[in-house]
Amino acid sequence: MTPPPPEKPKTSIRRQTWIAVGVLLLLALLLRLNVRQGRVSGPSMSPTYENGETVLVWKSAPRATLKPGTVIIFRDTNGDELIKRIAFIGPQYARTPPNADWTTINGSRKIPLALLFSDYYARVADGRNPVPSADRDIYVLGDNLVESDDSRHIGPIRAGQILGKVVP
Repeated sequence: MTPPPPEKPKTSIRRQTWIAVGVLLLLALLLRLNVRQGRVSGPSMSPTYENGETVLVWKSAPRATLKPGTVIIFRDTNGDELIKRIAFIGPQYARTPPNADWTTINGSRKIPLALLFSDYYARVADGRNPVPSADRDIYVLGDNLVESDDSRHIGPIRAGQILGKVVP
């Protein structure tokens, strides 16, 4: 008859348990620091996101991941949090985009970017809106253009206003 295999010392099992608990706590802390919830308020992102819907927001999304089509939450100059989709990034780009630059609205209608932002830049030219500074180069749009206050009204935003990237 062969002897039973030796048992692991209880201190080794306890140590492994504490290491596992520590790793899980560290992961939970990192998640808590980098992810938050956001709430959609209003119809501006319909049909993608509806009023009252909760979204997850990646707070420390690298700037390189912010590109046209990315949905973000940002703080406007009044301190309100808004959720919008990035239309494009570029200084003063909306004034004179190449003819080929169009954006798709609500999945089907295509509209030239210059036309979307023509009213905003007309108000800038008339002195009704301030000239956007060079660091304001992110243009955002709501998915529901009829119900959205976005860069067509408030102008471009700064990268520093972005609170995070909505996790799809």
